[in-house]
Amino acid sequence: MMSKFGQSYHASYRKQYFFRIFLQVASQQGVYLANCFNRMKEVKTNPEGPLRFRGEGRHRFRPFKYRHVGQFAPLGGEQTAAQLPGDWVSIGQSTQWLWYSVYASKQVSWRTRALVVSDWIRCFIFGRDSSNL
Repeated sequence: MMSKFGQSYHASYRKQYFFRIFLQVASQQGVYLANCFNRMKEVKTNPEGPLRFRGEGRHRFRPFKYRHVGQFAPLGGEQTAAQLPGDWVSIGQSTQWLWYSVYASKQVSWRTRALVVSDWIRCFIFGRDSSNL
């Protein structure tokens, strides 16, 4: 028998799994390609990749390897479920705060970080309904 958390996490996980994984892989591939382009000159003379099957020499770069860093699923009511590497699963408000910190750290600039955090503080103080302001 699955608990209430298990049911809601599983339903949310099933719906959002594929898109979240694709985005995580795409993000890691983008960082990998940026590093490859930045080191293009240095690897021309000193390739670091595996040996070639056909021809001689080595490939310029090591192949891309995906690294799963976990995922979050919002449950509503200021609660989040998290599945992190090592089959570590957590649920609750503490996990929501963990999600807040990860989300804020992934913002592109300090300006957007400040805007996101100020929006969260505003929602915490005044609620989400802005018609009363």
